[in-house]
Amino acid sequence: KTAIALLTLFKTYQGTNRAQITALAGLDPVRRESGTSVKYKVKISKNGKGIYRKIFYLPTICATVHNQKIRVFYQRLLANHKTKKLAIIASMRKILLVAHAMYRDKTEYVTA
Repeated sequence: KTAIALLTLFKTYQGTNRAQITALAGLDPVRRESGTSVKYKVKISKNGKGIYRKIFYLPTICATVHNQKIRVFYQRLLANHKTKKLAIIASMRKILLVAHAMYRDKTEYVTA
């Protein structure tokens, strides 16, 4: 299910860069500002299709346990006093970007 969603996203929007593919999946950070006020926290934009966030959630939870690179990234964020939700969303974005690079460059995933 996740692989099909990824292929659909990548084939539909070929030639996109990192920022664009992140925005299409709705995982791009956005800062709410009002004039000179910057008192709001940074949140994800949710402008992209919600189905991608929904599909990536459980595989990301699984990757934080079983994938060494994602687990180190996730634990580093938690060690820097980030919330679990923020760390999961950042891990989702990282997985999306790795998958996009693999599709773009036509390479396989290398674990080490």
